[in-house]
Amino acid sequence: MKQVKCKSGLTGWESRLRKVYDTYDQFRRLCEFYGLHTRLGYKTPKAAWRNNPLIQGSVNPSDYRKA
Repeated sequence: MKQVKCKSGLTGWESRLRKVYDTYDQFRRLCEFYGLHTRLGYKTPKAAWRNNPLIQGSVNPSDYRKA
């Protein structure tokens, strides 16, 4: 994963969605609990997985976003 400077000022990571999560099922389960797909601007986890956006994140949850 590429290192980037996030909005919070922390050094974080940037990568494609499918490279961050091992499987769609793993991503879907995390979406059910944390609503990750909505934080990326998608209505469903499947739409986010299909689109495979470039995403960023860090240890700060507010940094998780579509790049």
